[in-house]
Amino acid sequence: MARLFLCVSLLASLLGAFEQETSVQNSNFTLYTPINAAGEKSLYNFNRLRLNAHLKEQAWFVTAIGDIRHTIGREYLQSSWYQAASSVRSDTPFSTQTASHAYSGETEAYAQLYRLYGGYVDEQHRLSIGLQKVSMGVGRIWNPTDLFNPRNPLALEPDEVYGVLALAYTYAPSRLSEVTAVAAQREDESFKYAGRFKGYFGEADIGVNLIYSQEQRMLGYELEGELFDTGIGLRSEGGWIEEKVLNAAFLRTLVGADYAFESSLLLAGEWLHSSKSFGHVQGAQMLSGRQNSLMRSKDYLGVSAGYEFDALLQGSLLSVVSADDGSFYLSPVLSYSLDDDLTLGLGALLYGGKSGSEFGNYGQSGYINLKGAF
Repeated sequence: MARLFLCVSLLASLLGAFEQETSVQNSNFTLYTPINAAGEKSLYNFNRLRLNAHLKEQAWFVTAIGDIRHTIGREYLQSSWYQAASSVRSDTPFSTQTASHAYSGETEAYAQLYRLYGGYVDEQHRLSIGLQKVSMGVGRIWNPTDLFNPRNPLALEPDEVYGVLALAYTYAPSRLSEVTAVAAQREDESFKYAGRFKGYFGEADIGVNLIYSQEQRMLGYELEGELFDTGIGLRSEGGWIEEKVLNAAFLRTLVGADYAFESSLLLAGEWLHSSKSFGHVQGAQMLSGRQNSLMRSKDYLGVSAGYEFDALLQGSLLSVVSADDGSFYLSPVLSYSLDDDLTLGLGALLYGGKSGSEFGNYGQSGYINLKGAF
């Protein structure tokens, strides 16, 4: 007991030397959504209470983010779609979430460690270790070169992605160039490695990416710059990817552009191409989508738009179209600021296309979202 007291006292004294910034965020979604392939719908509620802690002492830092998540809705909790979604886990050597606790068949709750990492940063060096996000690519809608934790544009919250247990180091030999090395430990305790060099050459940022693991290899590139002095941003990323599980190799590339109008309209478009497409069975082999770099169609077109109607009301729209079969996904959102710390959102997840097409059988969903920060 004495040793435990001394350890706690020492930890408290060390943390006391850090500048501390803490916050609490709560996101609540009420959705009316399909729960099976037959199109039956159900109403359910999802709540995420997020605790953020950031500590800093000169060049040293620590970040910890944890969630408490509740899902309420008997029919949704019993659906095969929820069971499939809840079976996906982080690709880490330890579980980042607790077991789910059920209450009267109406509610399930669990806690999740979202991020926990620390390190050192100055003008030339950045070293971080722990559960973190490893970002690669320059795309706004897709990131085909990100084989660690890619965003999913079809998700309710595309930027909510699992972290990876990684050691990452970035060295900036100049203000316009940097070299990054990453080593991440996976669920099976094997390692995934990445290297990246990025610099400014002429009129564009140019990067080269390399990823290697027992199951995946990728040699990729990044390009980002402005079209002369027009204000139009151009970007491209892609790479040659080898998936050993499927004994497949293919080229994945993205080309995009964006422009911010004086009216506060921000418009972006991207085209995503793969030299090889994959079916549902092959996708299921890739760890239930946890590291899934596969595409059912060879070509997709994505368009995103954001508009500020006034200081309180904002709107956004995301559309994804499969060029192979013409099916589409559409996500409109309206957000209204009730006060400085509270935002109300109305949104929908809409799908269309012929029966059997990629997006044709998903059905339509609508939701209300209330976000608060404290």
